[in-house]
Amino acid sequence: MFSLDRFYKIIHNNLIKPIPYSRSFYFFPFGTYDQLTSLDQLADTNHIRNGEYWGGNGFFHFYFFDQEPFFDFTKSIFEQNRASYKHVNRPNRFNILAVSEKSAFITEYTNAENYYIWYYFFHGFAALDWYRDFRYIETRSFNRFDKVFICYNHLTSKYRSYRLHLVSNLIEQNLVKHGLVSLFHTGWQETIEDPTNPLDNRARVKIYRTLKDMQDPLVIDTKTPTGALSADVNFDQLTSALFHIVSETIYFDPKLHLTEKIFKPIVAQRPFILVAAPGNLAYLKSYGFKTFDRWIDESYDLEQDHYIRIEKITAEISRLCNMDPDALEQMYLEMQEVLEYNFNHFYGNFKQIIVNEMVDNFANILNKLELPTEYLESAKKRLTQ
Repeated sequence: MFSLDRFYKIIHNNLIKPIPYSRSFYFFPFGTYDQLTSLDQLADTNHIRNGEYWGGNGFFHFYFFDQEPFFDFTKSIFEQNRASYKHVNRPNRFNILAVSEKSAFITEYTNAENYYIWYYFFHGFAALDWYRDFRYIETRSFNRFDKVFICYNHLTSKYRSYRLHLVSNLIEQNLVKHGLVSLFHTGWQETIEDPTNPLDNRARVKIYRTLKDMQDPLVIDTKTPTGALSADVNFDQLTSALFHIVSETIYFDPKLHLTEKIFKPIVAQRPFILVAAPGNLAYLKSYGFKTFDRWIDESYDLEQDHYIRIEKITAEISRLCNMDPDALEQMYLEMQEVLEYNFNHFYGNFKQIIVNEMVDNFANILNKLELPTEYLESAKKRLTQ
């Protein structure tokens, strides 16, 4: 698997740079990676003169907003960065926006702004890189667990404040003793008092009632929310509990968007309950993974009411925590086929699936622009090696 640190340079070299008869400019909005080509560099090669584009078949601007979901409040960040280059005349300019979500929101935005949308599963590539060594760990270490569940909840800002509701339920129903739970609780009052917060009022009341007397954070690995990096996880910790309660980035917004978080239980060969926006369990299945509807009620994935969805998830956690230990052990043994399948699929066909998707979606853009795409087949082979 190619390194995430070189991700943009790799797709530039294999997919973008070989576009026939074109001149390109590349832009990365998060400040994580340097620009691959600058306007000054293009001017030095006489492709831009006096602010105008000369020669070639098209002037491509690639904008990568693939590491985070696209929200209303991120539009301003995106537009501020983009505005720096609007002075360039662009009669043949094509704007392409790379994203890692599927949503009506992003479709409407790109249509209104005349963008071509390039979707791929960025966090799938991230997980393949960050968790690449887990496949070599002796699988016998997977078979012991001390807790029923593990649930990371470090960040609880407005769009992730549903985690406050979830943990309040766990505390209120005395379920924390059965699990490993984290909650960085500082600032929760300001969060629930924010009138723009999408939390249901019932959740606000419950959170306040449960957390008002809480003095210390709930800790799994660190007392600070920035300390638990997804790229640096403790494998013994991941296997210390049976179920993973995966608190995803997106919960309130109607987006299909998953991060590397969902792959932690998969590489640890653990079952999971996905706390995310509706439809994301089915979205994961679309990439060939299996879930656990034979053993738990996964109807929560269809629930549109955000408050009720947390309540349904909590009910399943409670049921699992109240099971006889021998029954839990038997359930775990029955799940082995699915757990091993997901593990092998992640380290096997998954890479081929997301590479094919990324390249095919890029080819669809070039086809719309009536540009050759033959070179992409050889690129696809290189990227899946």
